[in-house]
Amino acid sequence: MKLIKNMMYNTVYQVLILILPLITAPYVSRTLGTTGVGIYSSTAAWLGYFVLAGGLGITLYGNREIAYHQKDKEARSRIFYELLSLKFITVAVALIAYLIFILFQNKWEIYFLLQGITLIAVAFDVSWFFMGLENFKVIVVRNTIIRLLLTVAIFVFVRTPNDLWLYILLLALSTLIGNMTVWPFLRREIIRIPARSLNIFQHLRPVIMLLLPQVSITIYTSLNKNLLQIFSGLDSVAYFTQTYMIIILGATLVSSFNSAFLPHLSGLFSSGESEKVKPLILKSIDLGNCISILCISGIIGVSQTFAVFYFGKNFAPVGSLLAVGSITIFFLALTNALSTQYLLAAKKMHEYMMSTIVGLIVNVLFNLTLIPVLGTMGAIIATILTEVSVATYILLKLRNLFTLKEVFHGLWKYIIGGALVFVFLDFVNNNFPISILNYLIQTIIAVLIYIVTLYVLRAPANSLVSPYIKKIIKR
Repeated sequence: MKLIKNMMYNTVYQVLILILPLITAPYVSRTLGTTGVGIYSSTAAWLGYFVLAGGLGITLYGNREIAYHQKDKEARSRIFYELLSLKFITVAVALIAYLIFILFQNKWEIYFLLQGITLIAVAFDVSWFFMGLENFKVIVVRNTIIRLLLTVAIFVFVRTPNDLWLYILLLALSTLIGNMTVWPFLRREIIRIPARSLNIFQHLRPVIMLLLPQVSITIYTSLNKNLLQIFSGLDSVAYFTQTYMIIILGATLVSSFNSAFLPHLSGLFSSGESEKVKPLILKSIDLGNCISILCISGIIGVSQTFAVFYFGKNFAPVGSLLAVGSITIFFLALTNALSTQYLLAAKKMHEYMMSTIVGLIVNVLFNLTLIPVLGTMGAIIATILTEVSVATYILLKLRNLFTLKEVFHGLWKYIIGGALVFVFLDFVNNNFPISILNYLIQTIIAVLIYIVTLYVLRAPANSLVSPYIKKIIKR
């Protein structure tokens, strides 16, 4: 039940992280316009490279190492101090490099400087420690409060396109404050370790090994925005940003329990119970298949009307981008289950690193080929092909452990359910007036159609969910 509780905490938090921007997105899109959204996204994309360098691979590595030493307070305390010290050093170096980078910019200097607060916030991020302890409540509750306050502040203080600087400042400060609010809870979980006994740089090599895949991921999630800015302009960056936000929300809804799974799976490997890992991974994959198909069919069904209703007339091109890009959700969910859950927990770092390098190569090639010709749609297609290539590589590498029959067991049943959802949503959106209430009713009916279809077809997900529903009913 602890795993289920952590999955729920993490799911709620990860979805909240994306839902709150969704709440503010219509307001921000109309207030800042395509230019303002484009500037924010472009500066954030450049900042991402320095954030990556500052954080190294400590979040994933620290999560895993603390999980391996959950029950040894002295060992986990030593690991905490060593990784924290290492992160302070790397963030300081990254910050200096970022300031030098700003000196060579001839525009948006104030926006780049304000974005830099996010880089400072990286140094104070200790969420990996609590994730390793499987204590998600501490992180979720405090960051939820900060995010809610941020949402209110955006509506109150960001009023015109000239408030872009304030919008960036609010986002950056919320990250910094959110990271610092969990520090008081460290006192109960760690003990003092003499500084002279710390071996900080013993972690450098494994951390860098985890950094390399993250470099690939960051490049192929930021490069498209940088190339769009160069070849198509800020409007295209804004279209892609809003499209990708919706896609990532769907992917997060599917894979948000990955962070809760990693420490649990690491613990199983550490305690020699590796035989329990495969059934858990397969259940996770099946649940991911189930939810991702629902998300994809839902997004495609409402994409054309939703884009204009939600973001405004200036963002009408987002509709077609959403319809095509939603396919990415399925492959993102599959990749997260096999890589973030299995490969990291099993310490199969070579396979993990190579999968991201494959994605990087595919992404760069198709971005350079498609963006100059197709603009934003080219970036979306490149993103889909990237995730397909990564998922294919991992499936090939793990084919002796996870067969295609096991991975895609029952997928056709989810596709039938998704097709019925799409037909319903497409009919409603083409024949009835659009409103918030209309979308809410559509969502409820669509989910019910999906659930009933899966029940009738006896989809595998039924057996995953029903035991927990019965426990809730008994309570």
